[in-house]
Amino acid sequence: MNGRTALGRALLAGALVVVGSGRLAAQLAVEGGPLVALSEHRVGAGNGVEQSSGTLIGGEGRLLVGPHFELFLHAAGGKLSADSASADDEDLGEVLARVSVITVPWLALDAGVSSRSLTTTVARQRWSALRLGGELRLAFVGGGVTGVLRGEVLPSVTVSGLAKPSRAYAAGAGFEYQIGLFTLGLRYELERYDFPVAAGVARREQLSTITAQAGLRLGRGPAS
Repeated sequence: MNGRTALGRALLAGALVVVGSGRLAAQLAVEGGPLVALSEHRVGAGNGVEQSSGTLIGGEGRLLVGPHFELFLHAAGGKLSADSASADDEDLGEVLARVSVITVPWLALDAGVSSRSLTTTVARQRWSALRLGGELRLAFVGGGVTGVLRGEVLPSVTVSGLAKPSRAYAAGAGFEYQIGLFTLGLRYELERYDFPVAAGVARREQLSTITAQAGLRLGRGPAS
């Protein structure tokens, strides 16, 4: 192989990398921004309902790759104040990562993991979960507004200090609005955990959240 041939092949390979990178970049979009959420935590463990609520602050981001793939990241934290005599004040922190495959424009199937900590003056409880679900995305009003319905099962959940839940699931509904580079969203979400009966007591926990999120969208994704 002479020098000219090697140089030609190197230039061709470089050109293919540049073209491929350009095509990939043309299919990428990034969106994200801050969020504020009102959250309520309820626990039923045989002595009435322990209830606490408060405000969470955090952020969310989404990477869209072409028309079929998304990576979603969420992080938030805040203080929940006791709303009942049997409850304690709690510091809540959570992170979530989810990968979605958009099978058709109105349906995304996803898998993800989440981690949450609940800390009181006497103990810290850690939660981790595998999440499998789907999301219906119903566009209306010229495509600028999208209604969202989602459901998840959590087939593997671990909670420090407790047995694994026998059932765990989540559901949510909301809408997303895009105008130019700006995005706005409002959604309601509910997570429910049913634990095995222990000493004649059936423990139930749920976390409900109303989240408002605003952000920017940059790049040329499938909805651009």
